[in-house]
Amino acid sequence: MPDDGRDFLFEIGAEEMPPKQINNLAEALAARLKQGIENLGLKFSQVKTFATPRRLAVLIYDLSFKQPDQEVEMRGPAVNVAFDAAGNPTVAAKKFAESCGVSVDALKRFETAKGSWLICKTKKIGQNTSELLPTIVANALKNLPMPRAMRWGFGKYTFVRPVHSIVMLFGREIIQAEFFGIKASNQTYGHHFLHPAAITITEPKQYAEILKQNYVIADFAERRDLIVSKINDALKDIKDVSALINAELLDEVTGLVEWPVALIGSFPENFLELPPEVLITTLEHQQRYFPIVDENQKLTAKFVVISNLASKNPAQVIAGNERVINARLTDAEFFYHTDLKFSLDSYLEQLSGAVFQAKLGSIYDKTLRVGKIAMVISKELGVNQVHTARAVQLSKCDLMTTMVGEFPELQGVMGYYYALKQNEPEPVAKALLEQYLPRFAEDKIPESKIGAALAIADRLDTLVGIFGINKLPTGEKDPLGLRRAAIGIIRIIIEMSLNLDLVALLELAKQNYAALALENTAAANQVLDFIYERLRSWYLDQGGKANIFNAVIAKRPSKLLDFKKRLDAVNYFQNLPDAEALSMAEKRVNNILQKASIKTQATLNPKLFKEIAEKELASAIERLTPVLQKLFRAEDYQAALYKLTEIKPAIDNFFDQVMVMVDDEKIRRNRLRLLSDLHELFNYIADISLL
Repeated sequence: MPDDGRDFLFEIGAEEMPPKQINNLAEALAARLKQGIENLGLKFSQVKTFATPRRLAVLIYDLSFKQPDQEVEMRGPAVNVAFDAAGNPTVAAKKFAESCGVSVDALKRFETAKGSWLICKTKKIGQNTSELLPTIVANALKNLPMPRAMRWGFGKYTFVRPVHSIVMLFGREIIQAEFFGIKASNQTYGHHFLHPAAITITEPKQYAEILKQNYVIADFAERRDLIVSKINDALKDIKDVSALINAELLDEVTGLVEWPVALIGSFPENFLELPPEVLITTLEHQQRYFPIVDENQKLTAKFVVISNLASKNPAQVIAGNERVINARLTDAEFFYHTDLKFSLDSYLEQLSGAVFQAKLGSIYDKTLRVGKIAMVISKELGVNQVHTARAVQLSKCDLMTTMVGEFPELQGVMGYYYALKQNEPEPVAKALLEQYLPRFAEDKIPESKIGAALAIADRLDTLVGIFGINKLPTGEKDPLGLRRAAIGIIRIIIEMSLNLDLVALLELAKQNYAALALENTAAANQVLDFIYERLRSWYLDQGGKANIFNAVIAKRPSKLLDFKKRLDAVNYFQNLPDAEALSMAEKRVNNILQKASIKTQATLNPKLFKEIAEKELASAIERLTPVLQKLFRAEDYQAALYKLTEIKPAIDNFFDQVMVMVDDEKIRRNRLRLLSDLHELFNYIADISLL
């Protein structure tokens, strides 16, 4: 704990802020305050954040009362410039001394290998923290991560929502500062309805407890846990049920309330005939309710709503929410039955009027392109071509339905249900659902190969098209989800063990755009590099090593499954006792071949061997080559690399006893040929010199 430390509290009180942003904003504000404090040499013991719909707050414990004093050293002119031949100070020395506030005699000399300079050492007295805090806070407020900021006060002030109060308390001292046109004070406000009056905070440590006494749970994590607890408590009297608590929805609801209360509502059971995803989407996305399921995880006609206060008449609150959800579900039921009046393939022509991307044509055009890729993939995978063709034809049709128009997140899902209702083959319907998998990083991948074919083809078409019009992701910005698309391709191919040639598929995707004459002719190659970079991230995130990835990517395998097999084999090889020595030997071979000023001869000539060691190396290469090639063809890379270690003694003897770059050109060329043959064996799987 810093000496003479005080707690510091900073709070912004605002109108209701976007619930999905408040926790991130609080964390960002805390991080910037912490950085500003550390940059000024101040000490503290802990930083805590608070976030509710109407406040962001940061509490910094045991913050130093003042900056430590600092030794400041300034270097002046060189001694030979500072003094003339008689040893008298020059103008340069006098000016430097004057800038330091001392006499020339008080200046010290600093000796270096390059000469002697005058220096001035002074002590900078640390400022009081209370004087520094306004600037620290002002800097922390700049450029906070707000997707959209509001303006008020004739456009003078900007924040995520209009600000109404500022608390800045250092110990019991109110810091004199002004932000958003509001002077800082020690007054905050309780729950907007239950205690709207001002509350005085006499010292920062009281903050959370005082707000709790006034119906505000200020700690985001505490409030989130409390919501889960209250949901479970509310369900205790209902037998064999539980709530579906989606983590993202839980965070959003936590950002909507300050004093959570759980209530149980219901809706007519006839709505359970709707697809469960429709019910869940309506409950969660539209109303922020938590669905309730039975012991078999089937939806019931009940839900949990989190209210922002304990009402004196909870039945009325429940009834109001039930009226809203009944109306929502009635609309969903209408959309569902309206869509079923039309066959799914009747929507196909309408896709011509739906734009995929202004420069890349309609969704109908995209469907045709995806179909060409998907058919090639399904043929490679040996799956039903008729089912694949039908799945492609129907793949985007549900985008034109009223249900997906209302709930875009149900694309693919509704295609699946409508296809089953219209007696499409189950593999076709399932592929419509799976074409969008995985939707996010940890999502499941397709189970069927037809679904995988659609999913891969769709993503490849998107990547090549978007790269083709030079809309590449930059920095953290990736509005079209291209990184997610690349990771999806990687996961599907590797986790499903699909032996697909990515280079050939990218070339096909590029050819599909021939009529549009993409402005970026290097799109296919750039997409390949882009996927390789995502593969690198994916591999390293799973604990892989960068040098192993670098060794394999040097060979640029065109099949991701083959790439993964090589990574696994090289990882195994690196742990063998002889791996390091062989890697160094290959590096030496590589250097010799690169530096050789003459070309190697076309074939090895045993008659030119002069040393036993080169004969033994040639014999070892000749003996191992057919064995290794057989293992290479079988993609048994681990066995091949293990077998390769048998050549180590012959390599060691060769470099101990043989001079490669001899004067005799024929012998030199022959020995370079021998090393070139060895190099080929070493580098078939990976460039092990990079290990």
